Amino acid sequence: MKISILGTGDMGGAIATAISRKTRHSLRVRGSQAGSASARRLIDELGVGEATTEDLLASNIVFVVAPAAAIEQAIATLNNYRGIVAAVSVSGSVGYDGLLSAAARMPALLPDATLVSAFSSIWSNVIREPGRSGKTSVFVCLDENDAKDVVSGLATELGFEPISGGKLAAALYAEMMGMFAVHLAMDSGYGRTISFHAFRAD
Repeated sequence: MKISILGTGDMGGAIATAISRKTRHSLRVRGSQAGSASARRLIDELGVGEATTEDLLASNIVFVVAPAAAIEQAIATLNNYRGIVAAVSVSGSVGYDGLLSAAARMPALLPDATLVSAFSSIWSNVIREPGRSGKTSVFVCLDENDAKDVVSGLATELGFEPISGGKLAAALYAEMMGMFAVHLAMDSGYGRTISFHAFRAD
């Protein structure tokens, strides 16, 4: 597939690194702001290209990993995009501000794209190295199931266990889990490899 990463901070860099090192998909990256130093570092480190607007529009999947407050500006280049947008951004006030999740706010901005929420409950450290203590779950939330197998397949390639999270509206819960992971890591002392694994307790 052709995959682009829009947003090259800590999480965007982790996703780009994992895709570059663990799959054979064609990858390009672009900072959420033009001339991003983080994008340049990734391009040099991974040997990938910088995504032009044409590259973004030709991608099978575009990961949006911009800060939640900057999403609208960052995705302006995706007007008329008809592929899969994987929303990973999480607001630090999710669940407290009365707003929809970052993922659920995006369909109104990108009406022609297929929106998917995935990877929003996982630390960037775990994206880079899933570890060997059991597979971390990736909760995939979307309204159009034709993209489910694509995103779930990519999650499996990267070493995770895809879990159906239901409709896109449920992305709010996955994003809140992401903030809970931050709490567990920083306030409860579990560190940045704390992860969630969904299973049947039969």
